[in-house]
Amino acid sequence: MPQPKAIKIPTGIPELDAVLHGGLLQSRIHLIEGRPGTGKTTLGLRYLIEGRTKGQAGLYLSLSESVDELREAAGNHGWSLDGLEIVEMIPLPSEGVDDQTILLPTEKELSSLIDQICERVEQSTATRIVIDSMVEIRLLAYDSSHYRRQIIALRQRLTRKGVTVLLLDDLTSDGREFELQSAVHGVITLEQIEHAFGAARRRMRVVKLRGGNFQSGWHDYAIRTGEILVFPSLIAQEHHRPGDGLEIFSGIESFDHLFCGPLTEGSSTMVLGPSGTGKTTVALQYALSAVKSGHHVAYFNFDESETTLRSRLVASMGEKSDEDDAGARLQESDEENRFHLRRVNPSRISPGEFIWSVRRLVEDLNVRMVIIDSINSYLDVIREEKSLLRQMHELFSYLSNMNVMSIIVGAHSARLDTSKEPDALSLITDNIFSLRYYEHQNVVCKAICVLKKRQGRHEHDIRVLTLTDDGIQVGDRVKSNDDTIGAASLEA
Repeated sequence: MPQPKAIKIPTGIPELDAVLHGGLLQSRIHLIEGRPGTGKTTLGLRYLIEGRTKGQAGLYLSLSESVDELREAAGNHGWSLDGLEIVEMIPLPSEGVDDQTILLPTEKELSSLIDQICERVEQSTATRIVIDSMVEIRLLAYDSSHYRRQIIALRQRLTRKGVTVLLLDDLTSDGREFELQSAVHGVITLEQIEHAFGAARRRMRVVKLRGGNFQSGWHDYAIRTGEILVFPSLIAQEHHRPGDGLEIFSGIESFDHLFCGPLTEGSSTMVLGPSGTGKTTVALQYALSAVKSGHHVAYFNFDESETTLRSRLVASMGEKSDEDDAGARLQESDEENRFHLRRVNPSRISPGEFIWSVRRLVEDLNVRMVIIDSINSYLDVIREEKSLLRQMHELFSYLSNMNVMSIIVGAHSARLDTSKEPDALSLITDNIFSLRYYEHQNVVCKAICVLKKRQGRHEHDIRVLTLTDDGIQVGDRVKSNDDTIGAASLEA
């Protein structure tokens, strides 16, 4: 006889529910584990507040913090705990020991505490329970086997009650033991990674969800005032959007002649060259053409200031002037504004949050072109993971499946070297524009050529590139005797 399908309940964090494929298992015991500061208490409070909005009573049993401390923590997020039952059950040392007992004091204290917790839950009408934290219970255990027996007893009594429980555990011990993980139905691990500079990175993973499906792997998350934001890791093959044959020309006839056509939907293009050669201008030229064609463009800017961008091509894309509060306009994401500029601080954002920002613009606003400027700064976001190519390949695959054009700007000063970052990305992109400097009659000039076009032919000439207030101009072929700077060679 088939087993009934597990019922899931929402946590109050929509993206976490997406990772859990619907939420937590109803009438089961779940463990939220992580070191201090990872946000366990915040998650537990959010879980109870979500239940309150659905008319479900909640009970918070605190073994470590006072009621006032919990209300203060909730108040920092603008949350009210009214209507929730908050019980302080901080275990205190025994004043004396019964001389007639043959049990060690710690064993007796642990059994007594477990009984108090179960009795308090059984007396309550709450269906959502949070017990914070299990480290206080572990400290009373005589050994690991005794601790596991008491946890199993706690699980059985709470399961009979039919409540959905979150056990919070601090992981303060250096030696990991897994008695608690094995005794519960679901486990979520929270982790905080400190960097040498910039914000700490928070990430989570679902270790197990007995009888339920979930998305495995690590997922970045952030705690903001009033909310917990989870950024599910990207699985490109789960996302598809039908194409319509979109093609975008640059709008510069000579440039399109060099490339032998337009950029096509789902293609990825890399614009490489030393600083100052005009990479951003080339990318913005395509953005301008897409916006004029009525399509939405997302521009993720890691390097240049908004003022610099507005002084170039952005003013032609429907942006307001400084007198019209352009700064506010840059932050809008509505249907009237088709150019969506996002200033990204590499030291304050995680890889998951960045990819989630890309997804939201693509899926919510039907963005058809995504520009990342520059990939060098984006490397600083994910360098410690040593997984640049895997993450970028997944992102490019996602954009291709969604029929979105991607343009990646990358700075390099020597020959193209696919064994090093960021040039290695050229292996997984469809097109490559290469920009460079050269010297002619004691004047530093700029040049451009197409190194790669996966979906068709292209010219192989190195042509003069001129930057103007209106954009770019591609001129005649650069003569070999004009090129006197070998260090900036285009050879691959």
